[in-house]
Amino acid sequence: MKNDYSFLGSDITHWAQSIRRGYAISFLLYSFHESGVFDSLKSLKALTALQIARKNKLNLLALEHGLNFLVDSDNSIKKIGKKYKMTKIGRDRIFSDQVRAMSLGAVGAYHILLTNYLDTLKNKKKYGKDFMRDGALVAKSSVLTGKANYSWVANKLKTLNVDTVVDLGCGSGDIIIDFCKRQKTFKGVGLDISKSALKVAKINVKKNKLSTRIDLIHGDMKNPATYSSKLKSSNNKLAFNAIMALHEFLIDGEEAVINILKKMKKKFPGSYFILGEFNKASHSEFQNIPIYKRMHMLFYQEIIHGLTDQGLTSFDGWKRIFRKSGVKLIDYKKDFPFRLVEYVIQF
Repeated sequence: MKNDYSFLGSDITHWAQSIRRGYAISFLLYSFHESGVFDSLKSLKALTALQIARKNKLNLLALEHGLNFLVDSDNSIKKIGKKYKMTKIGRDRIFSDQVRAMSLGAVGAYHILLTNYLDTLKNKKKYGKDFMRDGALVAKSSVLTGKANYSWVANKLKTLNVDTVVDLGCGSGDIIIDFCKRQKTFKGVGLDISKSALKVAKINVKKNKLSTRIDLIHGDMKNPATYSSKLKSSNNKLAFNAIMALHEFLIDGEEAVINILKKMKKKFPGSYFILGEFNKASHSEFQNIPIYKRMHMLFYQEIIHGLTDQGLTSFDGWKRIFRKSGVKLIDYKKDFPFRLVEYVIQF
């Protein structure tokens, strides 16, 4: 059954306790990842709370209570005497891209939406004016969310016979580094409007010994005039990539995205653009997805984007945008995790 709510429990107590557990564990996962606690336990070696606290310069009392909660509410960590030990299944879960993306995004970057929800509901506060998401954590979680797509995108870029790939909104540079590692013939370009992000990307590029193959450019993806002169490849050998980036501009309506694509077409005729975007679901579509599988999508669509006034559109909506932009949709793939769709268009 699609609407099987049995995992929530059959009585009020079960339901209420599952909410309490999820609320606490979500914050513990984020905090233990960001503070180094999970890294200390990743080897599956048993350590005392004092050893973990000293290694990571943490509050011992807060650490002990958090670890004790996990021990008695989950099977990811167990306690042996006075020592804590991560289980193998715990390591597989805790360090998975899916859980890391949830931790960095839903909790780290966007918890502020829910802690301010009552004031938002009562018109006392407004997102963007009184509080904001953490942009750096959004970038990190987006990289992890789109990671399952990388292999398909890199192979598609190869079949397009391009020699230069421009990652729009490159952030820390993880995606363009990944592509250049997969395809040794690629020349990479990372573009970002944030100079601080580019500083991090420069360190990562150097660390991966790709400084001769990857250039980093400061520019605004919605304004090709800020970076077009810095791209040296011929247009038919040039491809752009973006993961969950263009929908940010749907807050100003479809015309805003259409204008960006028209500008890119004018500057880079004949070039390619591979973009990964969330496929907005209707109520009837959600009803046909098992409830335990729809939680990420619901959170992404109704909480993250709904409460930040960001726009989302469906598969048909993106096809309409491409048509109105005068670009050619030459391929797409729909069956990625998290309802992500990768579109391949040509200017």
